[in-house]
Amino acid sequence: MINFIKKGKRLFITSLASMMLFSTVLTSSFAAETDVLTKSSMNEMLQYEFSNEVMSEDKDDLEKSLTDTFDNLDLVLKGMKADRDLQAAFLEKTSLEDDVKRDLEEYFSTSQDDENELNKLVNDVKEQIAEKHSVLPEITETLLLQSGSSFRSEEKVHPTILPILLRFALKEAVKKKMGKRIQRMAYDEFEERIESEIWAEVEALHEQYDGDIDYDGPEDKGEINGINQGEKVFNIINKRNKKHLLRFHMNRVDNGKSIDFHWHKKDDNFEWHHGQIKITRKNQFPEHWGED
Repeated sequence: MINFIKKGKRLFITSLASMMLFSTVLTSSFAAETDVLTKSSMNEMLQYEFSNEVMSEDKDDLEKSLTDTFDNLDLVLKGMKADRDLQAAFLEKTSLEDDVKRDLEEYFSTSQDDENELNKLVNDVKEQIAEKHSVLPEITETLLLQSGSSFRSEEKVHPTILPILLRFALKEAVKKKMGKRIQRMAYDEFEERIESEIWAEVEALHEQYDGDIDYDGPEDKGEINGINQGEKVFNIINKRNKKHLLRFHMNRVDNGKSIDFHWHKKDDNFEWHHGQIKITRKNQFPEHWGED
């Protein structure tokens, strides 16, 4: 569990700055995003006054982190479900009402992914944000600390949650590509042997391009199971010019008894196969990606 007390001063600054931003800067954008957050409810938000030092250079990143948390609550809750430290830190920190908190705890404790239940929880949390405006900064603060503990030095929590949101998204892309049948056969080994390798590549791109990266996943409505049936899992994209920076692939080999994981990089014009790590089973993997 993240030690909130140990992080002391920087947590305090991050939290208060987030609260101030949420109460002063985001009213119009959030009100436009959902009918739950009306202008009148936003005007009832708690107001804070802090020194310019708190709000100085991190203002834009903190604002973006709050909007990113709100816009990606489904991804955030899925990420918490898969990360015990993250969910424990959040459940300890949150001021959500007890009934919503109990529903979240139940969702986190089950192994099944129920999209209807997830959608209901997202709506419930958004309603709580409308009623108790500290909830969104609490979620964002937890993500910032988790992201900071994973990707940044102990000296400073970087004021953007993009790295951890991106990691959630890429894990979800791999799960969608596999489908539940292949997940049961191979996902645990993927996490143990391959995830850290590909994530190191993505993190390096995040640093190189100052966070101006995006991704697209394996979804394809025209394909079987709504998933690209070729090798593509996800692409990392330069936000500015929309060009590919990295392509992560999965391929059935050895007569379907192995999956080869590899990636291609812009650095060598996507010619080389990097990684080429295999997961092998005695029985064949399902023929189609995305099989449930």
